[in-house]
Amino acid sequence: MKISEVKKKFKDTWVLAEVLKEDKLNRALEVKPITTSRDKNEIYDQLAKLPDKKTHGKTFTTIYTGKIAGAFLF
Repeated sequence: MKISEVKKKFKDTWVLAEVLKEDKLNRALEVKPITTSRDKNEIYDQLAKLPDKKTHGKTFTTIYTGKIAGAFLF
């Protein structure tokens, strides 16, 4: 699933996803969503609970699909 599709499907939500495809700068282009939550702490808890067999050799990312108030990009 492309990042743009994730943002449309899971609005204002934290997403834990396996990275399937990256660009040259290691930015996720395509992912496989694993779990979603409105609470980012739940996402990190789920990541910590993934068994080693599922995570070995894989890359994961967290994505927030909403707007972050007061955030600045430099």
